[in-house]
Amino acid sequence: MNPVPVEIGVIWSLPVTVAVYGILLLVAIWIYRDAKARGSKWPIAWFLATLVFTIIPVLIYLYLHREDGPAGGSDGV
Repeated sequence: MNPVPVEIGVIWSLPVTVAVYGILLLVAIWIYRDAKARGSKWPIAWFLATLVFTIIPVLIYLYLHREDGPAGGSDGV
């Protein structure tokens, strides 16, 4: 029996995909927690939008809160 040939691209695609979606999930969780800390009415909407539309909601969220500084009253010390 001949072994099934596997290309190197197939071997690397799974870890790369898991890493990309893992980072996306972490960013979505961060946006959810930050929106909740800021008193947003829709933190779950930000979370879901980030999961579905990836970078666009992240950019919009950062733009909308660019002058607010960190959530939670942290003074950076």
